[in-house]
Amino acid sequence: MHTIGLPRTCLGFTNLLFFITGFIGCVICIWCIVNTEFFREVNYTVTKSSLVATIANFVNLKLWVTPVTTILIPIAIITMLSSCCGILGAGCKMKCAIKSYIFLTTVLLTTAFWLFFISGVYNIYTNNQNTLRYMKSTISSNYGKENDLITYVWDYIMVNYECCGAVDYKDFIDTKWHRSNLDKLYPIQCCKLKNQTGLVPISDDCTKSTEPEAQSNTNVSCFNSLRTSIGDNKGKIIFYMIFFGLAYSVLVLFAYCIIRGEPLITAITGNPRGLLLKRQEQTNREIPSGTSLDNMMFMEEPPQRVVRVVSAINPFQTYKFTPNVHDTRSNTYSYDMRSDFK
Repeated sequence: MHTIGLPRTCLGFTNLLFFITGFIGCVICIWCIVNTEFFREVNYTVTKSSLVATIANFVNLKLWVTPVTTILIPIAIITMLSSCCGILGAGCKMKCAIKSYIFLTTVLLTTAFWLFFISGVYNIYTNNQNTLRYMKSTISSNYGKENDLITYVWDYIMVNYECCGAVDYKDFIDTKWHRSNLDKLYPIQCCKLKNQTGLVPISDDCTKSTEPEAQSNTNVSCFNSLRTSIGDNKGKIIFYMIFFGLAYSVLVLFAYCIIRGEPLITAITGNPRGLLLKRQEQTNREIPSGTSLDNMMFMEEPPQRVVRVVSAINPFQTYKFTPNVHDTRSNTYSYDMRSDFK
């Protein structure tokens, strides 16, 4: 913390990790665009994990008419670009790169914070009716489309939070999904499931009846379930907000230290030692330079010795002798006499 090496090392290492993450995300998106099945086969053979299929399915989803890859690739490129600016600034002390890094990082984090915490978490927790209406409209206009991101999100919410629709199962009536599935009142995701992965309901009459025997969650509002979940996990959400805020502040502070070219503590305190040195230099400048005073040697004056003599004839008359000239060779003084008459 007493040298500029710590901010440079931390900032460079952090941005290297972000660059690797953005690069991997960009490669996955491009690979899935070219050949999704080849991506699944190769990665499943290496990792033996079902996460590969989940990633492949998510990347191939569409948001309205735009594939998710057209959103993820620019985000990955911006992440890599901002990381490159941070690495160049930390490694080469390039002020323009550091300033660009601060700008890009601020834009990314502000956008993510607004979309996730404000538009999502905060509006749901405060029971914002506009958010509720928007959630209902997405069911009416988008739910049921093939490879659709909104449908994927709704299915995930209804299965994991055991709810049905923004308000209840009636949100699916007279929608595009309902017109394509006239034999069902609500999706199978609204049912109580024996197997969530395979979407196997407990009751065979589920999706066709709202009776208790159907074993469904038709009267459970997803909006209220999300509000309850947010309230129960409010401490964790606040912790994550503080954590990301502190991480962002530390990164910006490290970048500020590199711009100033000063250690961390000096950049925070404002370099009080430098201020003292500047004041001392200003004081020294008040004495004119180049004069004869610079070449002179000053010696201490000898002690003033006073000798008083009383006249024998007139006791009221005294004489004072003060040293005038000091002879350094003989160590003697010559005196001046002054008469004091009382």
